[in-house]
Amino acid sequence: MKQKGFTLIEMVVVLAVVAILAAILVPTIAKNIQDANISRAQNETQVIAGAIASFYKDLGRWPTSKGASGNPDELTLLTSENGNYSSTSSSWNKNSAPSTTDYMEYHLVQNDPGYLNASYVHTSGSNDYPGTGRWRWRGPYIPEIAADPFGIHYSCNVQYLYDTSSGNYAVYVLSAGPNKQWDTTFGQPLPGTIGGDDIGTPVK
Repeated sequence: MKQKGFTLIEMVVVLAVVAILAAILVPTIAKNIQDANISRAQNETQVIAGAIASFYKDLGRWPTSKGASGNPDELTLLTSENGNYSSTSSSWNKNSAPSTTDYMEYHLVQNDPGYLNASYVHTSGSNDYPGTGRWRWRGPYIPEIAADPFGIHYSCNVQYLYDTSSGNYAVYVLSAGPNKQWDTTFGQPLPGTIGGDDIGTPVK
């Protein structure tokens, strides 16, 4: 017995229904993915901020220098080693002044504080943080630090953890958010405001 196949009209109707369902579902799925990425970035900025606070509790100082014997105000920015770099707001990028920047991993995951050289490669500082005594490095304070869900590095404007000469400024652990561009002002008086679609957690 010969089997009857689909007619052209039936195929068109089925394809039209599939297309309508896809048009309805795709934006919903995309929004759910975006919401999940925003939630993940928010959670990870909180975890990094908590690691910085734990570092301070153990050492009585912030991770703001190139090494234990260095001045406590040598770094202006900590950034995560993994991830791409936004092309805007250079104050939040390591590209603006690599010698005053270091990767968070070398302060919070490993005890190897330093700075970035001209090739943006981590260079060890003059000394590690103290490993003995009351005020000592007891890390790792976080297992690892990856890029944010949008492929951009996390950053923290650590300069304002020690620089209070012109007043108190907001300090954030920050993700550039879905648009992958920094919209938050690097130095702003407390209480401060996270700008645009940036995602962040205040350290102070």
